[in-house]
This record gives sequence, C-alpha cells and structure tokens, in this order.
Amino acid sequence: MAVSKPVEPQSGTGLPRWQLALLVGAPIVLGVGAVYLWNRSRTKERLGKGSGERKTPEGSASPVQGQDGTAQTSREQENLSPLDQAQAAKNKGNKYFKAGKYENAIQCYTEAIALCPTEQKADLSTFYQNRAAAYEQQMKWTEVVQDCSQAVELNPRYIKALFRRAKALEKLDNRKECLEDVTAVCILEAFQNQQSMLLADRVLKQLGKEKAKEKYKNREPMMPSPQFIKSYFSSFTDDIISQPLQKGEKKDEDKDNEGEAAEVTGSSGYLKAKQYMEEENYDKIISECTKEIDSGGRYTAEALLLRATFYLLIGNATAAQPDLDRVINMEDASVKTCKTIGMVL
Repeated sequence: MAVSKPVEPQSGTGLPRWQLALLVGAPIVLGVGAVYLWNRSRTKERLGKGSGERKTPEGSASPVQGQDGTAQTSREQENLSPLDQAQAAKNKGNKYFKAGKYENAIQCYTEAIALCPTEQKADLSTFYQNRAAAYEQQMKWTEVVQDCSQAVELNPRYIKALFRRAKALEKLDNRKECLEDVTAVCILEAFQNQQSMLLADRVLKQLGKEKAKEKYKNREPMMPSPQFIKSYFSSFTDDIISQPLQKGEKKDEDKDNEGEAAEVTGSSGYLKAKQYMEEENYDKIISECTKEIDSGGRYTAEALLLRATFYLLIGNATAAQPDLDRVINMEDASVKTCKTIGMVL
C-alpha cells in the first residue's frame, strides 16, 4: 500500500500563508513609515519657524505672529534679526497710532529707529516718517520737520515725507522752504494731486502778499505827477494852503510895521513853500515847511498842514499823522480854518 504525502493547509483564498502575510503586512509598514516621516517634517518646520522671513505687510498694525498664531514671546523676538525686530516695533507703533495713542506710537517708532541697521535706508526712512506722522497729530511742528528731514535725507524722492514737512513748515510760517518742498512734491506727482497743488497755490499767494507788503514798506517815497497834485488840491474848496498869498494881504497884516512883511517873506519857510507850489517845484515843499515849523514862525499851522498833505501824497501816512494832530489841537482862533481842513484830511 502506497504512503500518501502530507497535504498543506490552504487558506480560504487558496493562497499560501506567506503570500497572505506579505499582502497584509506591507501596507501596514508603509502607513507607519509615512506617519513617522510626516511627524518628523512637522517638527523641523516648527523649529525653523522662529527665523523665517517677515510675513506681515509694510505698515500693518498686527505684531509678528508665532506658529500657533499668538504674539511672539520676548525670547522668540530675541532670535529675530535686527531688521525684523525693528519692523515688529514699527507694527506695534502702527497699532498704537490707529488707537490714537500717539505718545506710545512715538516710543515704538523710536525703538524701531534704534534697532534698524543703518544700511536699511528705505526701512529707516519709513520709521522716521511714521514718527513724524505721530508728532503731527500732537502738533509738534518742529519735531515733524526734523523727522521728515531725516526721512528725505535717506530717501530724497519720499513724497509722503516731503509733503508732511511742507505742511509743518507752513505752520511754522516758513513759507519759502514750504514752497520748495511742495513744488518738489508736485513735480514728483506730475501735478496730478489736487491736495499738494492747493497747498502750493495757497503758499504762493501768502508769499506774494508778504513780498508786496515788504516792498511797499521799504519803498522810497515818490512824489506824484504835477497833474495829480493839481487835481488833488483843486478838489478842496476854500483851501487856504492851495491859494496864492496876496501881496496886499501881507501888507495889511503888517501895516503897523512897514518892512516887516518883506522880512517875513524873505525868512519864512512856509512862504517859500508856497512859491515852490506855484512853480510846481513840489520836491522842496516839505523841507521848507519843516524850516517854518522848527523856527516857530507865524505860519506854523499852515506849514504843518501843508507838510502833512505832502506826506500823504508821497504815501507816508505815519509821518503825516502827528502834523495833523498838532493842527487840530491848536487853540489859536486864527487857525480855525486849518483845523477844519485838518479834520477833513
């Protein structure tokens, strides 16, 4: 009788056991390996996140964030580069600025300026300009000019800093330098910004008024034309100073002392001034009236009125005022006419 061979047990699928173990175990091993590699990569990413580049946009008010979305601790900030620390201080300052806490914002911007490397001129100019904006809210115009000047020195084409400095200079009544800044802004903006153009127009008008006032104040007195002077005096009725003195009247006044009239005529500055008026030699009238007034002559009232009139004609109202006041305050009855004319003038 022949001996039969032992029969290997079969699985339900008809596959050998070793093949079945391979089919089941391989996916498990691969899955465990994938989980291990994923966890390892997450750990490396978390460790390297502290030295990553700054993600917050320029001018953002949010602080630098950590991996879990919370603000970085002081230890994490110490691991940042000086520029990133400066940017973090600036962002904190922006947050204070938007909240209206300008003094706190200034402190943060000052910290950013101190932390920022000097070779980072663009960032440094931004920090100075931001601090100037905070000073502007406090109406500290001198500080605004100083910080904007620092910003422009680092970035000569910094329009925002130039315009802010121009506004501060206007507040400080430094219109000449204000005009220089706002003109530069208009050129850089190709004259497209209405706000800067309005500032330039306003400052130009103010400067024009100042120059005109200064020019008028320091101008040399100029005698009007003879025709104008004639028309001026002809506008008054019964004006004793515009009428020629009659020889007969002089003699009647001095009839008790013959020859006195001739002496008075020869020495009286007022009578000489009247003669110059008839000759239209108006430039010498003021000096002759001054001689009469200084000598206390009999025609002092008339000389005061005539001199005041010519002071007004040459545009020197300041010099005319004392002469007119003196005429008005005279008590002598013989100068009533002069008083009347003086009050009219």
